[in-house]
Amino acid sequence: MTTTDSILIKALGKQKLSTPPIWYMRQAGRYMPEYRAVRKKFKNFLDMCKNPDVCCELALQPLNAFNLDAAILFSDILTIPDALGLEVTFIEKIGPVFNNPIRSSYDVNQIKMFDPESLSYVYEAVQNIKRSIPADMPLIGFCGSPWTLVAYSIEGHSSSNFKKTKTFIENEKDSTHDLLTRFTDACFLYLREQVKAGADVIQIFDSWANLLSRNDLIEFSMKYITALINALKNDPITTNIPIILFSRDPKIDTKELINSNADCISLYWKMKDFNTEDARGKVALQGDLNPKILLENKDIISLEANKVLEKYKDYPGYIFNLGHGITPDIDPDKIRFLTDIIRNN
Repeated sequence: MTTTDSILIKALGKQKLSTPPIWYMRQAGRYMPEYRAVRKKFKNFLDMCKNPDVCCELALQPLNAFNLDAAILFSDILTIPDALGLEVTFIEKIGPVFNNPIRSSYDVNQIKMFDPESLSYVYEAVQNIKRSIPADMPLIGFCGSPWTLVAYSIEGHSSSNFKKTKTFIENEKDSTHDLLTRFTDACFLYLREQVKAGADVIQIFDSWANLLSRNDLIEFSMKYITALINALKNDPITTNIPIILFSRDPKIDTKELINSNADCISLYWKMKDFNTEDARGKVALQGDLNPKILLENKDIISLEANKVLEKYKDYPGYIFNLGHGITPDIDPDKIRFLTDIIRNN
């Protein structure tokens, strides 16, 4: 068997299935005791991400624990800014911190050209994971969207309001577009290498789409996501690779998301206005369940999961996932319980 036989690939091809495929964003992570045992061996999270053998081990942990339909690369979306010399470190209870954030147009001009080989440790992790999973199990590679990488690179760390970033894009529009173009080109080369190493599916994480108004989202994010997807679709190495787009609470409508040319739209849990009829036959869909449901008792989990299954039972190409990543406060037994509900659907 090959990955073309997998129900994930069939769903991404917009096939209607009696039982949806299932995987989880952040399916390898801090909620798992096995993960925490490995994580405590590394002072800096990104150092752990630069160890291909460890990344393989972490990617396999949820596959060993739960009955899932896909592996996903264990890495971080900030590998590209780090490779471009912005020097990303991770500080406990704070998150990513940039030692060389973008503060001016001069800083944008000083960014070096992206060398995809500078992230060879990621491609080695892809190869290791691919060798370790069943031949018919797809491996998902990923990157952050150009906008999300820009937002982090300007702000210099995670933030509740990204005030520095918003000020920069307002006052330095040309430099912002220059930076977005650089990141778009880097994302293309990066994803292309992941596919060459064995990735069967790509997901683009627009994690900070929610920061932008509708017009700004189109100008600073969707324009570059669409350019990235089109570049992948037009390249002989990546042309047949399904692409999933996760946009966090975007202030645009269904048709504007579909126009990105992604094969699948991953639904943030607050996207209640998404029009599935507009999407039917054009894109596969993924997600929609609020991760916080998994903090509730099993009766509520079962009720909410079955609501999602009922909602998408006739949709051609639905993938069960959460409407955001698994959070550290979720009990792995709840993940197992939820997975069994989907399997027994």
